[in-house]
Amino acid sequence: MDTLSYLLIVLVIAAFAALGVAVFALVETTKSMRSVKQLADDLDERLVPMLEKADVTLDAVNAELLRIDGIVSTIEDVSDTVGTASHVVQGAVNAPAGLIATTTAQIRGMWRSSRQRSSNPSSRRSQTADTDAMEES
Repeated sequence: MDTLSYLLIVLVIAAFAALGVAVFALVETTKSMRSVKQLADDLDERLVPMLEKADVTLDAVNAELLRIDGIVSTIEDVSDTVGTASHVVQGAVNAPAGLIATTTAQIRGMWRSSRQRSSNPSSRRSQTADTDAMEES
């Protein structure tokens, strides 16, 4: 046998080895594709109902948020009403207190001036003279 026949035998063995590797790869690819198909079917069975449940839950959450928004709006309105009422009550309570404070200050001032007049007789004479002068005019 010559070298050419040895090379031909090595080439045939290499071809069979390559064919074996290709067949093995094809079998593994087929197994992988079946596994992927099974996974897709399982996801389709389980994921779609879960997404539908999530959609229903999200709708319920949105409805509750709208209800809470209404409650918060009502609380804001009540808070505004209470604030207005407290301002009215404060004005009603403070008005007599202010009037009493003003009247008390005026009485105190009159009392002080009468005490000063009674303690100072010269100021009484000048005051009488001022009163007489005003009556003549």
